[in-house]
Amino acid sequence: DDIKLYFDDTRNKVLTTLHTIRQQTDKGNKFTNLALSDFIAPEETNKKDYIGAFAVTTGLGVQELVDKYEKANDDYNAIMVKVLADRLAEAFAELLHKKLRTEYWGYSQNENLTNEDLIKEKYIGIRPAPGYPAQPDHTEKKILFDILDVERNTGISLTESYAMYPTASVSGFYFANPLAKYFNVGKIGKDQVEDYAKRKGMKLEEIEKWLAPVLSYIY
Repeated sequence: DDIKLYFDDTRNKVLTTLHTIRQQTDKGNKFTNLALSDFIAPEETNKKDYIGAFAVTTGLGVQELVDKYEKANDDYNAIMVKVLADRLAEAFAELLHKKLRTEYWGYSQNENLTNEDLIKEKYIGIRPAPGYPAQPDHTEKKILFDILDVERNTGISLTESYAMYPTASVSGFYFANPLAKYFNVGKIGKDQVEDYAKRKGMKLEEIEKWLAPVLSYIY
């Protein structure tokens, strides 16, 4: 359930490791218990596969503008600035993903989707973010930030709770596998949490704190 990232195509030196969490609830015989690692070629196949990472923001200078409106008791414009910045950040992430599919990686060069199609996520590939349903562990965000040197390159920083600042920021990973889809990990058992803590080199109690919303047991 780990994804090894290498420095280059020689695959001789590991850059870092991403850790994923697998669905554990009984789905019967018709459905697979997914983890994000399923969308990357297994190491034993010797196939070269790729994963992307991104971090974008439209929040630089927003707090100063909000403070200005709040000092003038203009709550309406203060709220509108925050809302607009958040929407622009999501639009930025959507645009960058489209450029990835059609230009940078170019695996979907003939894509011709309407806005409704984009809202329904009919494109090929996904861009899941740490802390969300497919990977509910916010601490994986630190690995993403290290890979891209996000703070130096964008001005986005992580708080102690792994929230991004400015708040009008979006980050995540790119999977181009045509079978990749969004899913909800759901509740997980202590056996997987213990294994996950070992894989990440973190104390069980620390991991349980971050994964508290998805634990199927009381810790």
